[in-house]
Amino acid sequence: MKKFIKWTSLVLGGLFMLSAFAGLVLYSIGMKKLNQTYPNIAVETVNIPTDADAVARGKHVATIWACTRCHGENLSGMKITNDPLSGMVPLLGTISAPNLTSGNGGIAASYTDTDWVRAIRHGVMRDGGVEVLMFDYSTMSAQDLGDLIAYLKQVPPFDTNYPEMRYGPILPVVFNIGLLSPAAEKIDHSASRPVDPVPAATVEYGGYLSVVCTACHGNLIGSVVKTWKQDEFIHTFQTGILSDGKQFGPTMSSSTFREMTDTELNALWLYFTNARP
Repeated sequence: MKKFIKWTSLVLGGLFMLSAFAGLVLYSIGMKKLNQTYPNIAVETVNIPTDADAVARGKHVATIWACTRCHGENLSGMKITNDPLSGMVPLLGTISAPNLTSGNGGIAASYTDTDWVRAIRHGVMRDGGVEVLMFDYSTMSAQDLGDLIAYLKQVPPFDTNYPEMRYGPILPVVFNIGLLSPAAEKIDHSASRPVDPVPAATVEYGGYLSVVCTACHGNLIGSVVKTWKQDEFIHTFQTGILSDGKQFGPTMSSSTFREMTDTELNALWLYFTNARP
């Protein structure tokens, strides 16, 4: 019995040490990803309109492309804090979605048009560092990007004072094993940009908008909604309630989808029911 306990302890101890070593390696590599810089990206010129229609359209883009999901309805940012244990154990660290306004603690006052394009289309901050939890917006059309920036440049200022970003022990590991990746790492920064799509209830336009869905759900969403009827799809996305009365989840009843026009939702339905496997 003593030998069994001894060998069991050695095996368990060895497994613990191996796991700890693997964790340190993954953490180290993950930190390199998080600290990666892109100082020499060639940022393309995008036309930034100034008319009221473009600004209104930019506000719509900010909502349906989920900018307000992380940065708040007034774009003053929010603290994406800590971890699933209500912050009791700082596994993910302290991460704030930046204040995008020109108020104290915001970035708008110092951002040029080039800085905005770099941040949104390339996922890279003004200093060359990566946007840690930003979606991949590299396929956003020039017109939508220009309208979005036009809106961002005139958002009312809000003062904030978020804590300095700090990574917990889990976040670098998660990034290293591929569960999450900085958008800048996945983007082909030299790729040509898409032609501005024609807003219409078409498969093509639905494919353009689908990145809003696949950013979180991946391509699996196509198989989930492929058999949905058109009115069922639109009702669920607008209300977050399935046809059987069950709640679909807060994401589907968020302003991201409530703000979408019938044309946009119909385009998404056509894309997922016709073009997805």
